[in-house]
Amino acid sequence: MKKWKSIFLACAALLLITGCGKAIYIEDQRFIIAEGVDFDEEKKLVIYSSSPVFSREAKDKFKITTTTADTMREGKKKIEAQLNGSFGTGKLQSMLIGKKMLKQTNVLPYLDVFFRDPKNEINANLIVVDGPLKEVMYTNMSDKGHLGPVIKQLVESTYKSRITVQTTLQKFHQQMMDSALTPSITEMRVEQDDLVISGTALLHRDGTYATSLNNQESSLLLLLQRNTNKPIPLTLPLPPEMFQTDKEVSYVSFSINKVKVKFKSKFEENHFIIDIQMKVQIDLTERMFTLDMEKQSKQLEQAIEQELKKECQDLIKKAQKHHVSPFGFGLYVRAHDHKNWKKVEGNWEKALSEATVNVSPKVVIKSMGVSE
Repeated sequence: MKKWKSIFLACAALLLITGCGKAIYIEDQRFIIAEGVDFDEEKKLVIYSSSPVFSREAKDKFKITTTTADTMREGKKKIEAQLNGSFGTGKLQSMLIGKKMLKQTNVLPYLDVFFRDPKNEINANLIVVDGPLKEVMYTNMSDKGHLGPVIKQLVESTYKSRITVQTTLQKFHQQMMDSALTPSITEMRVEQDDLVISGTALLHRDGTYATSLNNQESSLLLLLQRNTNKPIPLTLPLPPEMFQTDKEVSYVSFSINKVKVKFKSKFEENHFIIDIQMKVQIDLTERMFTLDMEKQSKQLEQAIEQELKKECQDLIKKAQKHHVSPFGFGLYVRAHDHKNWKKVEGNWEKALSEATVNVSPKVVIKSMGVSE
């Protein structure tokens, strides 16, 4: 009797384990890999989605779906109604936001569903689209592949090249909730029917669009954010008269491989004075004019220091003009001067716009490349 009881229990357990249920075929699944949202002329949401098609019989390997709705959740239901097969969640890789929408409103309430529903993916990259969102969604992908993976690879490779930031939905939410900094997001546009990462979009504290940075300014932003775990490439113009050369060839390019930053702040006469001292080690990657490096290397270092200081100061002034704080200076002030931070906590962007910020780089050339 005991033997038959054991056999019965074993059979019951086998019936319950995974694999005994209905098989799930990939051809029957639908995943949204990239999603985009913008306003139409009546401020109604226009939502686009890109999902791969696994069917062997299908000619197109991904499907673009569009709908209009009042909320993202409502739009998702309408998109699901257009996709055949079982709908899988949590596969989103890229979330595109139209600049037209960001200029009119704070997009965070519209993204609430991503942070409230645990089945949604919050590690997807957030991207601002400069121009019609429709252009990006219907870009010719015949020589590239599926739209969703192409956008993901493009954002990750350009961030690795240090010419833009990389902001996930989760990171964007943190930037919006933190009073010490304002959001910075990868910016994309279509040029000659091709997707291009054009730089970085900066947002106000209220989540609306403020201004854009080009690729060079985005590299400097990463430097000032102390996001220097990978080399930062820069190309700078130098005064041609300093090296007896022509203006057209008075350029140097280099990679910043190591940076040590000393950050000091003080509060005097109701405004902050912030001093940033940087020891920067660089590898030269391009020098377009003739120079005797044995005799003039110090002169070249000083010229790079002056231009690097100028471009960093110009970027900070641009942020001050638009009342944004993407650098994270407020994080340092909050941690090291909390008493004075409390005086400006509610309006740090205004305090930074009135602050005196001094950047003092000290450049050392560690490598001149293979040839002198």
